[in-house]
Amino acid sequence: MTALSFDALRAANRERQQEWPGNEKADVAFRAIEVAGEFGEVSEAVKKHLRAVRGIKGSTATIGDIAEEMADALIALDLLADELGIGLGAAVARKFNLTSVKYELATRLPE
Repeated sequence: MTALSFDALRAANRERQQEWPGNEKADVAFRAIEVAGEFGEVSEAVKKHLRAVRGIKGSTATIGDIAEEMADALIALDLLADELGIGLGAAVARKFNLTSVKYELATRLPE
């Protein structure tokens, strides 16, 4: 399997949104709420996984379930970023590098 780039995700998101019924009604506020909901689902899946690991009664989740929720969250985040005109790849690289500089760490991403 090849690595997925932010640019490829953006292109696929844009193409799929053209097919999505009602997408023309999705604005920044809708996308922001969507992102919050998806990241909440990541947290819920982690909680359910911890139940399984720790033997706590209740519904459980696997690492695969967590990965699916993380993917949904990233897709939603890219849709919000696109709505705002933000390139996620550039934003992530810039912030990563700023943090490395702040804490005097050598690791950098190409910008």
